[in-house]
Amino acid sequence: MSGYQRQNGDIVELTAAGMEAVKSHKNNYADSTKPLAMGERKWSAWDMGNLWIGMLVSIAVYQVASGLIVSGMSWAEALFTIVLGHFLVMVFAVVLGHFGTKYGLTYPMLCKMVFGSKGTVVPSLVRGILGCFWFGVQAWIGGQAVNAILAVFLPFRNGLGFKGLFISFLIFWLMNVYIAGSGSGAVQKLEKFAAPVLILLSFIVIVWGMYTADWSIAGLLSEPSIQGNPDADFWKLFFPALSSMIAFDGGIALSMADFTRNCRTQKAQMVGQLAGAPVMTAFIAFVGICGTAGASLAFHEAIWEPAVLVSKFDNPAIVIIFSLFIIMAVLTTNVAANLVPPTNVLATLFAKKISYKKAALVAAVLALFAQPWNALASAYDLIYNVCGLLGALLGPISGLYLVSYLFEHKTHVDLVDLYREDGGRYYYKGGWNTAIIAIFLAATAVIIAGKYISPLHFLFDNAYVIGSVGAGLIYYVYLKTVNVNKKNEVNEE
Repeated sequence: MSGYQRQNGDIVELTAAGMEAVKSHKNNYADSTKPLAMGERKWSAWDMGNLWIGMLVSIAVYQVASGLIVSGMSWAEALFTIVLGHFLVMVFAVVLGHFGTKYGLTYPMLCKMVFGSKGTVVPSLVRGILGCFWFGVQAWIGGQAVNAILAVFLPFRNGLGFKGLFISFLIFWLMNVYIAGSGSGAVQKLEKFAAPVLILLSFIVIVWGMYTADWSIAGLLSEPSIQGNPDADFWKLFFPALSSMIAFDGGIALSMADFTRNCRTQKAQMVGQLAGAPVMTAFIAFVGICGTAGASLAFHEAIWEPAVLVSKFDNPAIVIIFSLFIIMAVLTTNVAANLVPPTNVLATLFAKKISYKKAALVAAVLALFAQPWNALASAYDLIYNVCGLLGALLGPISGLYLVSYLFEHKTHVDLVDLYREDGGRYYYKGGWNTAIIAIFLAATAVIIAGKYISPLHFLFDNAYVIGSVGAGLIYYVYLKTVNVNKKNEVNEE
């Protein structure tokens, strides 16, 4: 370590001399970008596990489990695909989370290190746009649940149609904005409160499913509607679905530094993630399977949307309880996974102009332009088209980050240079890492082209996997080539 930064256990911190060095240059050091000091870090492995529990015990994961079944997989095939995909995404989450814990910095600062002080706008905007889009979609789902509860007490709302839904959406939207604007402390409190309640309510779904099958788990899992399409080719469904499952939480993994910066040790972030995510993925996917089978037995229809399932019940108590389940599940996912990342992006890009709370409000307002009431599609579109597009964007970026952090920088960051806006090792060419930007844009363009060009369709079907491996490998070869050329130049001199 230089005199500008020191290592304290797993954490690297700026020294007083380092702060003076930062101030001597044009920089983007601000409250929203400064490293989180050891004394400010409160998260343990349990907190990281709770974070993933809150994000995975979600309506979206429930829907993809049901959606894979509707698209032709059996319940066992769907469960295997979902768990494998989420296990693989942990590789990216743990590695990129290492940056957050070691330096106490957010995802946008990781962007700056890899893409350059000006080039950071590219991945930051990509992550921000995706976060805003999903925030709007999830807020609409939560708003539907709010509307269901209000309709129990105010029956006239059933006649309001879209107006009633939109008002409920805005109520839920404001709840999300308030929690996100309160910072990571509010997210942590929400996760601790919500996680055990969400697990309990998930068990209730399983119990209800067994009730519809005369209390037989074997009978429930043998329900014909969840046995898959015997005429479907599993492998044709599997690879695109696996890539989509990785991409599904790829955005969360990409910005994991936003949360792991709150951890005191690398062990806490690694154990919390590896223990929490795969287990909870399997659990909530199984809940979705039980809910779908139960719906088929009770209502003679394989319903993949929880909000629609809840609306089938006549008992007001059931509508209220399970609507609260939907609200809590969406709220914990939406704040941590969708609103916090674009909020951090805006707070970093405009560090000198807006506060964190104002950034959260701006991100939430931008989500309205996604028109989430029109964005929700069928199960097939959600898994094979929407998640495919996500993979085309997130796959290449994820692979590039891994190669850059592990092989180019070898997990070492010069904090003084990272804050500089007028030069330094992360300034590259005028603030732009043109090589990595070119690889990202090219990889993304080729994968998206695969959606429309038949011979290249396999690229889109495996968007996240091919994008991350392909872009990462190309950048690795580029780095090796540059290093060889530099050595040759030195030898010639």
